[in-house]
Amino acid sequence: MPKNRSSVIDTDIIYCGDCLDQLRKLPNTCVDLIYIDPPFNSNRNYEVFWGETKEKRAFEDRHASTQAYIEFMRPRCVELSRMLKDTGSFYYHCDWHASHYVKVMLDQILGENSFRNEIVWKRTPFSGSSKARARQYPRSHDVILFYTKSDKWTWNGPTSPYSEKYLKRFKWDD
Repeated sequence: MPKNRSSVIDTDIIYCGDCLDQLRKLPNTCVDLIYIDPPFNSNRNYEVFWGETKEKRAFEDRHASTQAYIEFMRPRCVELSRMLKDTGSFYYHCDWHASHYVKVMLDQILGENSFRNEIVWKRTPFSGSSKARARQYPRSHDVILFYTKSDKWTWNGPTSPYSEKYLKRFKWDD
């Protein structure tokens, strides 16, 4: 008898603590889809003022090298892979700072044949960028690396409703 969703992993709880410690507490093959948007190895400090009290929160995205960043991310991705169901999908959001190195790491963890696609996420238009006036092309997109655990993954492709103009071309309702 298949287990219902909440019997494998509690879905009504926020886990607080170090990411790696929390991941290690979760069972194998319990997740259908993983999307991560980790720090990008940008070598920057980030600060944000949060809530009504404007509490200052910050995190540092600094690693000694790209290799140090990959070594930081590898155990997290190994744990995430362990948790992914055989029919599951894994999406890793990154940018130019480390995307090529991240892909090699994920190929090693999930397998080269598990790579399905590189999705380009457009961030800013080329023409309005100050980088366009600099002596380089602007960095105007992020990358989402898409992997699956096996050849039998669940796929619900992106869809959008048809426009009224398009629908008027048809005489009959389906």
